[in-house]
Amino acid sequence: MSAVEVPRATPLPGREVALLIGNYRPALTAARELHRLGWRVTLCCEPESSGAEDSRYVERVWQMPALGAGGGDFGSWLTAAFAAEPAIGLVMPITEATLNAVSAAREIVPPCVLLAMPSARVLGICHDKFAWLAFAREAGVSGPAFAVAESIGDLKRVMDELGYPSVVRPVEAGKRIGKRKAISLYSAADLDRELSEWPKGLRRLLVQRRFVGERYNIYFGAAAGRVVREITSFSLRTDRHDGSGQTIEGVTVGDIPLLSAELAKVVAAMDYTGVGCAQFLYDRDAGTCCFLEINARFGASYAFIEWAGFALTRLAVELASEGGPAEPRPLATRRSRFVWTQGDVAGLVFSLRQGDIGFGQAWRWAMQALVAACRANVQIGFSWDDPKPALRAYLRRLRGGPRPAPRRVPASGPALPPRGPAVTEID
Repeated sequence: MSAVEVPRATPLPGREVALLIGNYRPALTAARELHRLGWRVTLCCEPESSGAEDSRYVERVWQMPALGAGGGDFGSWLTAAFAAEPAIGLVMPITEATLNAVSAAREIVPPCVLLAMPSARVLGICHDKFAWLAFAREAGVSGPAFAVAESIGDLKRVMDELGYPSVVRPVEAGKRIGKRKAISLYSAADLDRELSEWPKGLRRLLVQRRFVGERYNIYFGAAAGRVVREITSFSLRTDRHDGSGQTIEGVTVGDIPLLSAELAKVVAAMDYTGVGCAQFLYDRDAGTCCFLEINARFGASYAFIEWAGFALTRLAVELASEGGPAEPRPLATRRSRFVWTQGDVAGLVFSLRQGDIGFGQAWRWAMQALVAACRANVQIGFSWDDPKPALRAYLRRLRGGPRPAPRRVPASGPALPPRGPAVTEID
């Protein structure tokens, strides 16, 4: 906790270095915004990850242990990081994996260093989708019936109990069923075709009755269980033909009272402090919603929220400083329409290769991608004053192959662990 008496977003003298833990899409936006606040950004990358290392707003890149199975000791590495750089004043994890790693090593973080992340209790709820749904139900949030399966036989039994259509997804946040976040099952034939074998690397699958509605996200900041700022966005398209997956085009909209009330209820029950992204399905005609989850971190495409006027990165640092503002603050924003063209193209190619869409659908998708790129006022990942990260990302897509190891790793940084496996990008 900071020694100052009011929330602050700018660094103290001698504590100007911000450690961004995790090199993924949100890291690029966070690096740019932290630099504008006066921080000197050091980006900490898992082996073979890439994304923000070429940003002009990243001063240094350090390689940290792989956080998956067989990775190095993150706690020892973090200790070495503080010893190597006494000017560290802020630690900001970017993904579920890095949030969990830093949370497990909280005692290593000096008291004078701001830690921009929710509590371990909040992470424990949000990073286990079954625990999240159970908690939401106890908090009085309505939603479709759900259950957990741990084997193919168990999954078939659960499907018989819940019925069709239902949605199957990993229990652990950040995991995939193959390359998909979720699979919609409309019949027993779908189950046999899509999940004839248990997915590799997964211990449990969450099954929930399918709720039909439009996708909305609420980006928010909360202090001691009270939402202090929020902004709502509507997902126009995703990178999967069935509407699952990552949002590739969206727009900010006015607040929806039902969704805001559901969010406030859960945030209060968690005693949540920090920023986050709450995901909903909303049926406007019926006036009902399904609260999907809270990502206890920045959303992957949150650059458009910053452009709209909601300084979410600044708020995250303020909340780490002294709990942030005690009262909700008015938020003057401008309408923001964003597109993530790289994900748009990747989703099109993936759907074609999987046989999910035909030539006609692919042509319409390509035209939608072109129109979206022309209409958007925010292109996720690309900035005219910082173009290199996006250009390198497109070049990697064209070349194919594995992601390169991050460059500019300083010799004076903390000791590097052995190289680990490649990691995948988050939502």
